[in-house]
Amino acid sequence: MYEQIDYSKYIPQMIEDIQNLVRIPSIRDDQAATPEAPYGPQVREALDFMHDIAVRDGLKVGDAYPYAVYMQGQNNAAGARIDVVSHVDVVPVGTLSNWTYEPFGAEIDGDRMYGRGTSDMKRNAIISYYAARILHDYQIPTKNTIRIVIGSDEESDMSDIQHYVAKEGAPDFAITPDGTFPLQIGEKGATTWEYSGYVTDTIVESVHGGAGSNVVPSEAQFVLTAAYNSELDTYAAGKNWAIEVTEKEGKTYLTVFGISAHASTPEAGDSAITRGFELIATVYGDAFAQRYVDLFRDYYGSGFDIAREHEVMGPLTVNQGVFDKEADGSIAFTIDIRYPENITEPELSAAFTKAFPALTAVKPFDTPPILSDVTLPANQLLLKTFEDHYPDHSLEPIISGGVSYSKVMPNCVSFGMNFQDDVHVAHQANEYIELATLTDLLQLFTDAFIRLGQADTLK
Repeated sequence: MYEQIDYSKYIPQMIEDIQNLVRIPSIRDDQAATPEAPYGPQVREALDFMHDIAVRDGLKVGDAYPYAVYMQGQNNAAGARIDVVSHVDVVPVGTLSNWTYEPFGAEIDGDRMYGRGTSDMKRNAIISYYAARILHDYQIPTKNTIRIVIGSDEESDMSDIQHYVAKEGAPDFAITPDGTFPLQIGEKGATTWEYSGYVTDTIVESVHGGAGSNVVPSEAQFVLTAAYNSELDTYAAGKNWAIEVTEKEGKTYLTVFGISAHASTPEAGDSAITRGFELIATVYGDAFAQRYVDLFRDYYGSGFDIAREHEVMGPLTVNQGVFDKEADGSIAFTIDIRYPENITEPELSAAFTKAFPALTAVKPFDTPPILSDVTLPANQLLLKTFEDHYPDHSLEPIISGGVSYSKVMPNCVSFGMNFQDDVHVAHQANEYIELATLTDLLQLFTDAFIRLGQADTLK
C-alpha cells in the first residue's frame, strides 16, 4: 500500500531520535517530583522531547501536561479517534556490574542499539510517531484520527493515562505497541501488595534488595549477626551463584547477585533476594530465611497455595520485587502477582493475609484480567495487516502476563512490537533492539495506521 512512500529517508533521523530519547534517564523520581514534573524532572524531559520533535516536524500537538502529550497529522478527519499509546518512562537499570554497555548511552554495536528503554519502549514510541508523521508528510487521507499518545508513568501505577482519559475522553479504539505480535487481545490480572511490619527472631539484621515490584531483583545485600561460614561460598559455588562475603566485628556482610527479568515472566530470571535467603537458611538454619524460601522460591505460587493454570491465559506468577529490613527489625517488601481468570483478587488477598497475619498491607496497584473480542473489525484489521507483512508468522492472538496501557486505556489492545521468538530483554541488563528490524516495523505500522484511518467500522 502506498508504494510511493520512501521509508529509507526517515531511518537515519529515526535512529538518532531513538538514541536521544534513550539517553534521557527517565526513571521515576518521587523525591525530585514537582507539580510540573509529577514523576521527576527526567521523565518530564523525555515527555518534552516527544513534544518537541512533533513541533519540529509540523504535526498538530496537544498536551495533557504534566502527565502526557499527544500529536497527530494535519490530515485527520473528524471520524473515530484511534489512540496509539506509548510510554517514555523506564525501570531502574539494576546492577551496573551486569551491564557491558552504558545503560543510557544508546551505543550502537554492530546491528544493535543498547540501553535501558530501547525495547521497553522508546523504540516503539518513536516508530509509532514516525508512522503518523508519514501519514502527515504524504497527506494520506483518513476518515478517522490517528493520535499518538505519549505517557510517562506506565512502569509505576499508570496514573498518567488515567489523567489523560479524564481530560480527553476515551478513544473509539486504541492500541499500545507494547507487547507481542500478532495481537495481544488480553492480559492477566496484575496486583501489587506492599507489606510492612517487624521481624526480630532472625540472624538477618538487615536486607536491601530490588529495583521495583515489577522487576526480578538482580542484587541484594544482607548483614548477618553471625560470623562468616565458609559454607556460604561452597553452597553458592555449587549453584554457580555470584556472591561477595566479608566479615567485620563478628558480623557477615553478604552481597548476592541474581538474574533480572520482567515480573510477568519471573521464571526467566532468578531473584538475588531469594538466593540470599536460601544461602542463609541452608548454611545457618535460620527459620525466618527458610520461611521466605518456602513462600517465594516457586514463581508459580505454590508456596501460598495459589498456583493456578488457565487454558488460555496460562499460569499465575509471583514476583517478590523489593525487600528492605533494618537493624531495628522493621521490614517492608512488595509482591507482584499476574493472575488468570480462574482465581480472584480476594482469594489472593486471603492467601497473603494468612501468610503474613502480623504485617500491614497496602495495595497500590490492582487491575483485573482483560480480554478483547478478537472478532472486532479493528482487531481483524490488525491481524490481516500483520499477516500481509509477515505471512510466515503465527496469527494466533495471545494473552500476556505483562501489564500495558491496555489495562487503563479504554478499548485498547497491544499490537507488537516484539515477535514471539524474540529474546526477552525488557527490564534486563544490556537491553537492546535490532536496527535491521526498524524499516519493516515502520512499514507495518504505517500500513496499519492507513487502514485504521480509512476504516468505516472499528467495533
